[in-house]
Amino acid sequence: MKIEITKSSEFFRAKGTAIALVGAALLAWPVTAFSEIPRGVYSVANVSSDPVSRTLTNPDVDGISLRQEWSTLEPTEGNFDFTYLDGAVALCAQYGKNVLIRIGTQQSKPAWVTTAVKNARGKFFTFLDDGVKTKIPVFWDPTFVAKKKNMINALGAHFTNNPSVKIIAVSFANATSEDWNVPHTPSDITAWLRVGYSTALMTATGATMITTTMNAFPNQFVTLAVGGDGTLDLPFAEDYVARTAITSARLLYGERMIAQRNNLSADIVDAPGTGTLYEMIWDFRPEVAGQMVGLCLNSTVCGVGLSSHDALMASINKALGYEEKYVEIYQSDVNYFPDVITYAHNALNDQ
Repeated sequence: MKIEITKSSEFFRAKGTAIALVGAALLAWPVTAFSEIPRGVYSVANVSSDPVSRTLTNPDVDGISLRQEWSTLEPTEGNFDFTYLDGAVALCAQYGKNVLIRIGTQQSKPAWVTTAVKNARGKFFTFLDDGVKTKIPVFWDPTFVAKKKNMINALGAHFTNNPSVKIIAVSFANATSEDWNVPHTPSDITAWLRVGYSTALMTATGATMITTTMNAFPNQFVTLAVGGDGTLDLPFAEDYVARTAITSARLLYGERMIAQRNNLSADIVDAPGTGTLYEMIWDFRPEVAGQMVGLCLNSTVCGVGLSSHDALMASINKALGYEEKYVEIYQSDVNYFPDVITYAHNALNDQ
């Protein structure tokens, strides 16, 4: 089969069977109809903290993004503590809020996972994270993947039949948070190649993580924060791995697969984002979404030269330009800028 990618901004076209892009990790699976992608404003709660009452009682907040560290969810192997998530999901349900669950699986992995990888003589990748030397298991390490799959399966068994849980975040190319992050400075590329990085390994790992999550949560949407790898995947395009992951999942699971960018701000390129990583969001409509790059309140991260209020408003308009269906906004911004949240709720639900 020949794969043609003429430039990073173009959607790849596959001749023959597109499922072969990810090899044996993805098996043929019937695509079934699913409900419409959730819409509106999702307030991002603090890690392992219940959303505050002001957020829960706001009628313009459509959902809550709950975050927990893997290390507190599964402090010892096979022993899960669902106390926080059970309580937080029930609280959201009490106020009629949909729930998105995101488990921190890289920075927040349990120490026993790292120990297991070491004991199995697995490979690690070392890089600088904001100047701090950081070591992680390679994304495709079989021990790391197996432990992560077990956690996802346990999470699914516990929550897939809960009607309040609408969306589950999945990751596989995340060197730090659950956002897409594959370090790709020249020295990083050399280090990746030294430990065996390849597009085949990455696409297979992505297929494994997505398939595991889809099967564990048959009643939910699954969202993947997409991004690029610079020149690491040459001769393919920088967004090749992310595009392959979303496209292959869409072939198998249809509209359940959401493509999401987690750096929304007033400064991102306007739609359709030609020649940038945001073009993926344009190409993967209508099942697309976004997350704010950070907290706008008392910060310039959401828009250079704009007030916090105006930066948040401009960011929402950027998301609307890409026809994103929901936007994750940090809780303090949700509570501090109610007029923006009302506008976002109305506009996103009308997309």
